[in-house]
Amino acid sequence: MTIPFWTVLVLSLASGAWGFYQFRRRNLKIQKLRHSLAETNAQIHQREAAHKQDKARWEQTEEKLRGFLKLMDTLMNTIPNPIYFEDANGVCQGCNRVFAKQILGLPKNRIIGKRLEERPEEAAADLAAAFQRKEFKKIGENGFQSLEARVQCANGMRRDFLFNLAPVIDHNGEIEGNVAILSDLTDKNRAAQNRMQKEKLEGVLETAGAVCHEFNQPLQAISGYTELMEVKLDGHEARSYIENLTAQIDRMRSITDKLQGVTRYETKDYVGNTRIIDLQKASERVTH
Repeated sequence: MTIPFWTVLVLSLASGAWGFYQFRRRNLKIQKLRHSLAETNAQIHQREAAHKQDKARWEQTEEKLRGFLKLMDTLMNTIPNPIYFEDANGVCQGCNRVFAKQILGLPKNRIIGKRLEERPEEAAADLAAAFQRKEFKKIGENGFQSLEARVQCANGMRRDFLFNLAPVIDHNGEIEGNVAILSDLTDKNRAAQNRMQKEKLEGVLETAGAVCHEFNQPLQAISGYTELMEVKLDGHEARSYIENLTAQIDRMRSITDKLQGVTRYETKDYVGNTRIIDLQKASERVTH
């Protein structure tokens, strides 16, 4: 059976149209895929660029942080005062070279990460005790706190220090540790004590001078009358009383001599909790 020409032509055109439609459809899919791939690549490039920027900023921040930490370390080690930092558990988290060398006589790497009481052979007991005082434990409630304590240093000498204490607060407002800055008050306290001793000595000398001045004239008179009585009562039974009186006058002269010879402030215990001037020690000459 012969198929008509027009039928063949129609079928051919329909087949060609269907093929063109499929071809066109595939091209559209490919274009969409290419577009999606281009968008994906663009997003990848954007993310890579953003990552590079973030990495650069992070490196800059890290560099700034290293510089800041180096600056803080330089400042801590430049400050002449001993500085010590411990966490909430009492473990040392940092100190400067002055604290390590002057107070404990140890390298920093043997101090950091340890508690003071864990090194009784190096750390003086009074230093650990200072950090355990109730004033130190209450700084979280009262903020900054100061207390004075005597500390045995690495050279074996005991020195007076003022502990300036401050809490370290984390981002949640919780206390994560304490910082202590020590100020050596030894020379200041010694100077204040010497000044006080000098002022007391000046008071003693003024009093002694006034007593001797007012005392000498009647003492001379009593001594003169006693000598006259001794001459007139020669052989009398009252002569022994005159001799005792003369001995007491000599004793009084000795006391005035000591008063005039006072060179330093020395005291001794008296009745109860009272202290009086020790004339014997106060008037003794100091030999160097």
